Amino acid sequence: MATPSSLPAVIAALAANALVTLLKFVAFFLSGSGAMLSEAIHSAADTGNQLLLFIGLKRGARQGDEEFPYGYGGERFVFGLLSAAGIFFIGCGVTVYHGIEGLRDPHPTSVNVVTFVVLGLSFLIEGGALLFAVRSIAAQRGSMPFARYVREKADPASVAILLEDGAAVLGLLLAAGGIIASYHTGSPVWDSIASILVGLLLGFVAIHLVTQNRDLLIGMAVPDGVEETFVRVLRERPSVRGVRDVKSRRITPELYKLKAEVTFEPAFLAARLDQALPPQPGALSGAERETTLRTVADGALRAISDEIDAIEVAVRAVIPEAGHIDIEVDHHLEERRAEATHDHAPRRAPDAQMWD
Repeated sequence: MATPSSLPAVIAALAANALVTLLKFVAFFLSGSGAMLSEAIHSAADTGNQLLLFIGLKRGARQGDEEFPYGYGGERFVFGLLSAAGIFFIGCGVTVYHGIEGLRDPHPTSVNVVTFVVLGLSFLIEGGALLFAVRSIAAQRGSMPFARYVREKADPASVAILLEDGAAVLGLLLAAGGIIASYHTGSPVWDSIASILVGLLLGFVAIHLVTQNRDLLIGMAVPDGVEETFVRVLRERPSVRGVRDVKSRRITPELYKLKAEVTFEPAFLAARLDQALPPQPGALSGAERETTLRTVADGALRAISDEIDAIEVAVRAVIPEAGHIDIEVDHHLEERRAEATHDHAPRRAPDAQMWD
């Protein structure tokens, strides 16, 4: 399995948050600011979460084996859920609790130039990581609008980094606002309110990431338009008479599983079997019958097998992510409709005329 495209953004965010965490804890110890402590906890949680995302991406990139033939891509979503849980319980929970405690029992804060230097440096580092994440996603989206790509197709790890870095930048602005308000008013309440707002922001990010990773673990369908393209490619084949029971699943953002039941054109098979049928007039009778039937059966199987291989090539030409394509051969559509009509026809009780 290919290395996920989100890996560079995860590594960049991990390095940036590790540095910012250290800076914020230094600023907290020097100022005693509750908002700065919330920001330090926020960055520490982000660092741990991005480490989980990194582990998930590396483990999820392993090739499939006998035990897991479709690969280990789902591990990315497992570690994504663990990361989202960390954001919720550590980032949101601890930060909101600390802010509420600050409202219940306010303590004066010591704000100095070091506090604002750390905030400024943190903003530059977090802003740089956010910009890197945005550019990484923009390079992958092609012609799709940025917001739609993030919502429908982007790797959850990329979305996590984008949201966490965005929350970090916004959280820094909230923390700075709370610290400045407390400094000018002399009331630590503003600092505590900023702490609670940062925590609620992290809670929103966590809930969104939990929902996204849950959907992918359960097995959500491919993005809008992919199934329609799959069906269109099938119907464009001269050999295909009908397509039904189309299903899809995202194994990872870079790998799809597509399935459909296909009814082949009798004329297509007849033409292929005509080539396999021996030209001798008595080939279907006498001692040659069994040999001829085996030859025709082999030709039918080969014709269907070759056509399915050609269909898979055609599908992957327009849907490169289609790593697993299941084409099931369905019997004649008219026969299926006749059976359905017969099965659903109202049944009458026998009357006297039926038994005359």
